[in-house]
Amino acid sequence: MMTVSIQSDGVGAVTNHDVAGHGVTGSRSRVHGTSARGTDYAGVHVVYLGHRSAVVTAAMRLILPGAEVTFVEADRLHELSVDGEAIVLMDGSHDPADVPTLLEAAARRSVGMVVGSRSTTGGRDGSSALRRVGTRVANALIRHTADLPLRDVTSSFRVYTGDAWRSIDGAAALRGGLLPSLVTSAHAVHHQRWIIAEVPVSTRPLSGTARPNVGSLLRTVVVLARRRRA
Repeated sequence: MMTVSIQSDGVGAVTNHDVAGHGVTGSRSRVHGTSARGTDYAGVHVVYLGHRSAVVTAAMRLILPGAEVTFVEADRLHELSVDGEAIVLMDGSHDPADVPTLLEAAARRSVGMVVGSRSTTGGRDGSSALRRVGTRVANALIRHTADLPLRDVTSSFRVYTGDAWRSIDGAAALRGGLLPSLVTSAHAVHHQRWIIAEVPVSTRPLSGTARPNVGSLLRTVVVLARRRRA
């Protein structure tokens, strides 16, 4: 049994909902059937940050039958143009088996985005100690600057509902570099008064993939600070 922390629509309060298996109790999906077997994920578009991989493609077909998968390098997000009833963003540090749980959380009323969180109870960051420290610092700094009701603001494992994605012009929101895109898109979803949920996940070590650096973090903080003053 895991816990999904559903952030309130604007004030940052937290309500807990139980999750059993891959489904949120009492939820009704907007993007696929709710049966545990034979589920069709047509309308779900997975954006996978990394090289095209036959192994990943096979895993997605097994776990998310009917879903579309697009592979893109993190530094080429600006070229991305996707749409769907749900947009999943993930990379090689994330377990595809967690995606159905995020999608079920996204099916709840008024939820616009679901984050696979390393920082909520039950979540685990499998990266190196140095990266974990950097992630904590980045999350704390960005949360303070952006006033976002999220524990794991920098997580690249997330689901945008189609309605929220279109309301923030999601393809455009992901064109400013990886870290700025993650933060500004979350900020836009929050500004549009959608509920943002966090589902605890465990990540695994990932090497050879572009990660946000200090310069990117500082640029993101500056942009957010300017937006708050505007």
